[in-house]
Amino acid sequence: MEPAAGDTIRDRYTLAEHLGTGGFATVWRARDEQRDRDIALKLPSMHAHDEETVLSRFKREQQLLEPFTEGLSHGTVVRYLDGDLENEPRYIALELLDGDPLAEAFSSDALGTGVRRRIATDLAETLDFLHRNDIVYFDLKPENVIVRPAGRPVLLDFNTAIRRSAAVDVRFEADQFKAPELLGLESDGAVDASPGPRSDIYSWGKLAFYLLAGAKVPTGNVPEGGLDPRSFGSTCSRSLAGVVTRATAPDPAARYDDGTALAAAVARASGRGPRLLVTHPSGVRCAAGDGDAFGRFVADEPLPWLVVADPEGHVSPRHARFERAADGWRLADESLNGTYVAGAEGWQFVLGEAGYRARVERGEAAPDNPQPPTAVPIDDGTVLAPVHPEYGIRLRVTTADRANSQDAGTT
Repeated sequence: MEPAAGDTIRDRYTLAEHLGTGGFATVWRARDEQRDRDIALKLPSMHAHDEETVLSRFKREQQLLEPFTEGLSHGTVVRYLDGDLENEPRYIALELLDGDPLAEAFSSDALGTGVRRRIATDLAETLDFLHRNDIVYFDLKPENVIVRPAGRPVLLDFNTAIRRSAAVDVRFEADQFKAPELLGLESDGAVDASPGPRSDIYSWGKLAFYLLAGAKVPTGNVPEGGLDPRSFGSTCSRSLAGVVTRATAPDPAARYDDGTALAAAVARASGRGPRLLVTHPSGVRCAAGDGDAFGRFVADEPLPWLVVADPEGHVSPRHARFERAADGWRLADESLNGTYVAGAEGWQFVLGEAGYRARVERGEAAPDNPQPPTAVPIDDGTVLAPVHPEYGIRLRVTTADRANSQDAGTT
């Protein structure tokens, strides 16, 4: 029996609106009665594939996304909430994204030149995050990107994603953004045409070319040297055009090795400067640049660049941000509960202006007492503990990230 609006799944999710159907799933806007908010509910669809294939894709998506929800995630990756694929009816619950598919936003001319360039830059960081955490996406295209109202992209639909070490078991349909090695096309002189992280680099290059030049070139028509968006009317910098050209080379060996190398090249070409690396005890790692913040997921609040799991809810939505100064990195607190920073002499408490005022109003700090610093320097290996060292969340900072010194390959 097909699900319908008004149906309740697991006595918890009430289906409200059918959002779409793909080869493996139907997606509904549903009311989560426990969370008291709308979510995206993904239900298996057996119309195009057999049950074993569909459920294997669902399980893989769940296994890839769930660790991010439990530890550290990236603001440009759709947030997994929960799921059950062992009992009927099977489902995956995801963050309900507020925004428009990139393809629609681009075709309606709703995105300015600066926003399109920022989307391309952000998606390079998305691939960096995925590849650092052992995931190859394989399906980067406008239809799989939602643009939030603030203009930041979110990647969804991980049905075709795999671990970097896993064998590719997906038959890909041709589109403008697929790498030639995913479509069985060979490049003259290609040394290694096996699908992998470099396939994602190609898809990013084609998507960036589309965003910057407004043009699409079929995969089979891309010249051996790659696509230069400036040759198609783009006004982007020569450095950024060089990154796109290298990324779209038909020969995988000519592209960047992975998203980490790509993001470093894009950062330099965009003038963003060095980045640091944040590692969660779960092993999940995420790069951050000047001005990027970490915090927790809160429905209807802007997501920070790094999203930390916080079931108790004491981490602020935008808790603290990283700042790059001439003399090194600093952490600036923006929260209500503060951040502890481990230094040579032990833990140092850092608290932003808003948090200090709130403590004074609650009578937890005397107005005449010295205010804690709002920002402190951080070094390679610094440990951050939002709220309190015993709260259970600790993040380790690496300021000497290998990506900052890799060849950018720009011209």
